[in-house]
Formats: sequence, structure tokens, C-alpha cells
Amino acid sequence: MGEHTPGPWKLQECYDGKYEMTHPGETLEETRLIGVIAPACNIKNDAPLIEAAPDLLDVAEYSLKIVENLPCECDSYNGFTCKKHEWERKLRKAINKAKGGDE
Repeated sequence: MGEHTPGPWKLQECYDGKYEMTHPGETLEETRLIGVIAPACNIKNDAPLIEAAPDLLDVAEYSLKIVENLPCECDSYNGFTCKKHEWERKLRKAINKAKGGDE
């Protein structure tokens, strides 16, 4: 998958009940249409999450760098996996999913 459209994203309702996802520019000419979303029963509640997606990906990637540098507290003898590796796995999974990879 290629690079995603950078944030910010803005979701706004159109006159026909559909929603447009845009990347706002300084002027109307600089504003990019990312896509059109058909009306959905929960789109108004989902809009803030959709708009936050680019920022959440940035935070997840930054957090992974921090977590990777934490000390490991695993106990391989007892099969105990520490929180560091648990969070690395969760962050990698979310980042991969956001970039179009397998879950």
C-alpha cells in the first residue's frame, strides 16, 4: 500500500446525505478530496475517529519507538511475557493494520 493522505482530515456532510472526506488546504484549490462516504447509521459518531486517524497513526509509530527502548522484564523460564513485548505487539499490529497490512 502507498502512502496515506497526510492529516488533517475533515469529514463533512453533503447536501445529498453523503459525506466527503477532505484534506483541507489554505484555499479551496488546495483542498483535496480523499473520498465520498455513503450515508451510514453511525457516521456522525464515527467521524471524530476517522478524522483523528492520521494523528493516531503518528502517535502509534512514535510510541513504538519509545516502547522498543524500554527494558525487557520477560521471564523465559516461566513463560512470562513482559508488558514491553505485549505493547510492542499491539502497536505493530495497529500500525500494520492502519497501513493496509494483515491484521
